[in-house]
Amino acid sequence: MKTHTHFASSLVLASLDIALGQASRRYCDTASSICYSGWTGGNGVTIGVALPNTTSPNFDTVLQIVSPIANGWVGFSWGGTMPYVPLTLGWVNKAANTVIYSSRMAFGLSMPQAYAGAEYTYLKGTGYNDTHWTLNVRCRGCSQWQDTEGKTVSLDSSNAASPFAHGLTNKTPIQPAKNTSVFNVHSSFGHWTLDLTQGKNVNFEKLVAANLIPDAPPATTSTSAPSPPTSSRTSTLSTSVTSSPTPGPVQTGVPSSCAGVSNFHSPVLTANGWKAVKVAGNLVQPRGLIFDTAGRLLLIQNGLGITAHTIGNDGCFTSEKTVITQRNLNHGIVLSQDGKTLYASSATQVYAWDYDVATNSVGNSSRIIISGMDSKGHVTRTLAFPPKHPNLLIVSHGSNDNFDYDAGNIKVGRSCIKAFDVTKTPADGYNYASGGYQLGYGLRNGVGLAFDGNGGLWEVENASDEITRTIDGTSVDIHADNPADEINYIGDPSKENTQWYGYPTCYTVWAPDLITDHKFTVGDQFVLTPNATFADATCNTKSIPAKLALQAHSAPLDAVFDKNYTNLYVTYHGSWNRVPSTGFKVVEVPFVKGASGFTPKTAIAQSNVTGYTDILWNPEVEHCSATQCFRPVSIAKDNFERMYITSDSGTEGELLMLGRA
Repeated sequence: MKTHTHFASSLVLASLDIALGQASRRYCDTASSICYSGWTGGNGVTIGVALPNTTSPNFDTVLQIVSPIANGWVGFSWGGTMPYVPLTLGWVNKAANTVIYSSRMAFGLSMPQAYAGAEYTYLKGTGYNDTHWTLNVRCRGCSQWQDTEGKTVSLDSSNAASPFAHGLTNKTPIQPAKNTSVFNVHSSFGHWTLDLTQGKNVNFEKLVAANLIPDAPPATTSTSAPSPPTSSRTSTLSTSVTSSPTPGPVQTGVPSSCAGVSNFHSPVLTANGWKAVKVAGNLVQPRGLIFDTAGRLLLIQNGLGITAHTIGNDGCFTSEKTVITQRNLNHGIVLSQDGKTLYASSATQVYAWDYDVATNSVGNSSRIIISGMDSKGHVTRTLAFPPKHPNLLIVSHGSNDNFDYDAGNIKVGRSCIKAFDVTKTPADGYNYASGGYQLGYGLRNGVGLAFDGNGGLWEVENASDEITRTIDGTSVDIHADNPADEINYIGDPSKENTQWYGYPTCYTVWAPDLITDHKFTVGDQFVLTPNATFADATCNTKSIPAKLALQAHSAPLDAVFDKNYTNLYVTYHGSWNRVPSTGFKVVEVPFVKGASGFTPKTAIAQSNVTGYTDILWNPEVEHCSATQCFRPVSIAKDNFERMYITSDSGTEGELLMLGRA
């Protein structure tokens, strides 16, 4: 299509009457006569939306993306956020001399999956030249979709401030000829609005028909995709065959390999005395996992549902079954302590099913236990039952943005952990913000939860990205090594905890040398803009400090103690905006028990030590990304202290077994 870009690139940009950084304005493409409501960013990208002159809640749209050739891909969100809305991506495929469109939907802050709920057709003018590329497509299914709860969401064609968003990077997708290719995370993004009334076209259908190119997609472009999300209120049972329940593996070691399982898509290394083997691959963004009482591993595959994996004598899988098909389940999973009730979470709700371990199946319908959680930002909800309190369901809730300032209010019910008595669940379920009781707030995104030998609750937390420190009136970028991620002690989960742990005001120091206006040590607390009202020292009187600081941008997602509670094992999912990359490993944090309870062994001397040891990692971590390397997510520990650990890398979802050699 390179030779047919008669209005692409600089020609389009020259004709657009849109000022950079200003509100949307109507512009008309002279070649197609289609008029758009358009936005142009400081990055040189122009995005326009055209629609018919209609009041219908469901209508066709036309999307135009014009981008500098330097951008490897540009993505557009039809709902102004990443998860649970249609996403349209575009990039150049020089091998086929064309521009590719890709229909996606994300089920969390992870690789968006192919989305079949939207149908695309190319329009004339799609192509590229030496400076810019242009994607023009008609979309059927972009003006209406289902949210995480199965409710219908529609664009309002009369809205003068409809929320939209974009993301982009200069890295080309790994397989640019395929519109289902994986790709690296965006290097920049933005939220903005369009006045959709400016994009209305009286003769919309005729204009689109005159510009359609139905045969434009190249033969190498795959248009297949998974089915759209099912309603979150329904579940379906798989008819696949599984073996009878077994008591689980009887061999205590880690085998050298599992039959029929491919090699790791990226190599992993282990510390002396440790061994890792891949037990499953080709998974769909695997996240949370637990063992049932028969020794099977129940796994949430984000965007698919829950699968059950029977384990053989050597610890490898012998069979697999889909237990629940429900695409909005994205992370949290736990069984009641008697093993008879299965709980799992979406971004906004927690569900429960009756679970029959003998048949490895659930009842015909789910019950809503908790609703009212936020669908924006960090949408993973970790679930846990305290070992000493089987009636208490613990649910963590992250922030709705990098800096969620409202979360500093305890009543908002974000960036916090709460407890809910499942024996007293209301008929229509709890509301997260108003129900249950607090177990600490000001916890930005505490995905990993663990209980020590006293039953005390610990949390591993992802701190903020892209922070700056105001020094002598100047904003200084310190984000490469600050703030630290954290290990926090929450306490007895049976007792309300209304303490504030600092977010979004107080942060933890990892690299003191980067903050030049004050002498800090590792683990100290600081604020982004010290002032007379709230300075660094204020944190010491207002905020509960972390028990241990972790390498900035490690992104800890899960934690589990060993049987003696002498070590805490933590998964580092890895950085997305740090150069070079960090994380992508599993670490061992030594703990000791004193008169006041358990505590990290090296916390007192942390200014001179890291406080943990790597036990599994990726070689050349500086080259790791969302599409490369093993990205540890969740841990399930068996009776032999072996850890089953998921990886949701965009290239291939994997699961490994890690244990003592």
